[in-house]
Amino acid sequence: MSKEEAPANLEPLKAWREWFLKNERDWSESLARMIKTDAVSQALGQELNAALYGQQALAKSMAGPMAMMNLPTREELTALGERFGRLEDAVARIEAALVQMSSAAGFGAPKPARTRKTPRKTKAAARRDAE
Repeated sequence: MSKEEAPANLEPLKAWREWFLKNERDWSESLARMIKTDAVSQALGQELNAALYGQQALAKSMAGPMAMMNLPTREELTALGERFGRLEDAVARIEAALVQMSSAAGFGAPKPARTRKTPRKTKAAARRDAE
């Protein structure tokens, strides 16, 4: 045997991993079968409705104390976030329109490269100018 191929009894992690994967597969299959039954799906639906009702009741009961403490509710913060999103979209549209208008009008267009340079004065011309 090579060093890379150890016997199965010397690799406890490999055996544990195989056992874990088999158990996970078995649990997944049995839970999937159980959830597909009508009784379980109705019970889960009732639990979800009860949780939703409890959440709504808590939100309504906290609205008064939050208003007394001058704090916004979750709904108000959500509405504010949506409003900010609409404002950001409007600013982006205005910015795009300004960029389009400035490029159409020639503003912001790059100036042509300056290729011609002024001639240097010769020493004789510099003496004449100095006189």
